[in-house]
Amino acid sequence: MWQKVLAALGLKGKEQLMTATDYEFMRYITEYGKQYATKAEFEMRAGIFKKSLEAIEFHNQAGHSWNQGLNHLSDYTDEEYKQLLGYRTDLRPERMESELLSEEDLEDEVNWVTRGAVTGVKNQGQCGSCWAFSTTGSIEGARQIAGSGLTSLSEEQLVECSK
Repeated sequence: MWQKVLAALGLKGKEQLMTATDYEFMRYITEYGKQYATKAEFEMRAGIFKKSLEAIEFHNQAGHSWNQGLNHLSDYTDEEYKQLLGYRTDLRPERMESELLSEEDLEDEVNWVTRGAVTGVKNQGQCGSCWAFSTTGSIEGARQIAGSGLTSLSEEQLVECSK
């Protein structure tokens, strides 16, 4: 019976109607409740999904310390993803030629403590505010290097104002 069905579809012998990737795409559609308006859109999304799946498999086989996986965006184009994030090419500044600076007079190392760009040691305790301490530390040092003097900033103010 199945041979008649294959023959009616113009397929010979044991050719597969669907590949493993096709089945994976069908599972993806079901899991994420995807719906496509036309056959053309379905085929386009299947092609994008296939490329996403190949990229994920390539990454995961490369031996990284973390793995990638599918999500609800695995059938989006790069342009759709950028639009979702609010990316606007019309707001992108023109690229300027960057000036290459001389490397001749660079020091082998710089100790910012002895140069006065680091405040004293602070203790964050157990409040989980390492992000506030690293933020104030970098701003304090950058301000001193830029010529505004070394001022100890308040981590507590950042923590209190965050939600």
